[in-house]
Parts: sequence; structure tokens; C-alpha cells
Amino acid sequence: MIKEALQYILSLKAPEIFEHDGMTFADKSLNKIPEIIPHGLQTRSLASLVNLVSGEIGHKRLADRKIIIHVKSPTEISVSSSFGANLDRYELYSAVAEVPHIVLGKFVDFEAMNIQLKSCFLETPSRDDLIAYLGNIQEDAVKTSSDDGFSQTTAVKTGIASVSMVPLKPIVLLAPYRTFIEVDQPRSEFLVRLQTGSGVALFEADGGAWRIQARKNIKEYFSEEFEDLIEENRIIITE
Repeated sequence: MIKEALQYILSLKAPEIFEHDGMTFADKSLNKIPEIIPHGLQTRSLASLVNLVSGEIGHKRLADRKIIIHVKSPTEISVSSSFGANLDRYELYSAVAEVPHIVLGKFVDFEAMNIQLKSCFLETPSRDDLIAYLGNIQEDAVKTSSDDGFSQTTAVKTGIASVSMVPLKPIVLLAPYRTFIEVDQPRSEFLVRLQTGSGVALFEADGGAWRIQARKNIKEYFSEEFEDLIEENRIIITE
């Protein structure tokens, strides 16, 4: 009983730290008290990130840290702090865009493609021309269409009972909803192909350049929203 009491009393004693032979020792085991780390918050829009950063950048725990906005992709943003004294970083916020599912590189029927063009693409002259073209193709027209490798010619209705052979432009400029709604949707080229059996498909034809443009648009959006904080060197925007 006395032994246990003495051990308890000794445990209350502050640890002693001393040097010996160029090394540092302590008479007790020392454990680092973990720092409270904020839980990351996910949003669905760029505007939400702006509101969160603007409202909380003044917190005392962020006073000596910069805010880093990382544009990972056209649909994903992460916001973190710069390194602290112990090379720790706070993962603060993130945003994931809600974009429609767009069928590319796969043949679908004309009606399905027209619905997709009307609901998942911005209204542009090229989109409207393609919708009108597909909407007037006869059901068996593709079976007798011609293809010279550069364009396809298909029978398209021009009257109640007459049809004419109209060439289809193989490359069209379209703007699908592929990034956050707060920024301009990048326009890019698509290859349009018709298939025997009344099928049509869209293939990306810009080599993925739209992704670069989308990230640039997002970066410009944040640059405008956080102009003052960027000038104060409180916020860094990177891709």
C-alpha cells in the first residue's frame, strides 16, 4: 500500500530532462499532445468555397498561415492551409461539381442524342444545327448514306414527302456542362459519326484541351473573388 502511494506521488513529479554524452534524456516517457485538427468540409459549388474562406480566414488558428486553393480538375477543388511550425497542414474545404452524365464515344439512337444535346449542352448555333439535323434524319437514312472519310451525307427530310442528301459536318463546336456552373463552360470540338441502324455518337476531338481551359476559368473566378486577399499574400491559387 505504501509502495503504491509512493509510486503515485513520484508520478506527479514533473519530468526532468538532462544531457549526457551529447544526448538528451528524460526520467519519464514523454508523449506529444496531439493538436486539434479541423475536419474538412465538402461543398458543391465555388460560391460556397468563397463564403467559407471569406468567413473563416480570420480565425486565430489561421493567422500565421496562408490559404492554398488547389484546382485539381474541372470538377474538384481542395482548400488547405500552408505548413505550420511542425510542417502540419490543415485540410479545410473541398468542392466537387455536380455535372450531368454525358455519353461520349458510344453510339445511341437519334432521340437519345437529341435529348442529351438539349439537356446537357449549352445553347449554341452549332448545337441547334446538330439537333435540327438529327431530328430530320429518316429512320433508314443512315443505311444509304455516303462517307468519304471527311464528311457523311445522309437523307434528311426537307418536305412532307421529299428528302435530299445533306452533308453532315464531321466536327462541331459544342459546350457541354463539364465544370462548375459559376464559370464559363469550355467549348471544344467533337467528331460526329452516324452508324448503320440509326445510331449517332460524339467523340472528343480537342485532345483534352478543354480541361486546361476549365481550370483556367476556375482560377480566374477565384482570382476575382479573392483579389484583395491575394494582394495581401493570404491566399495562393494553384493548379
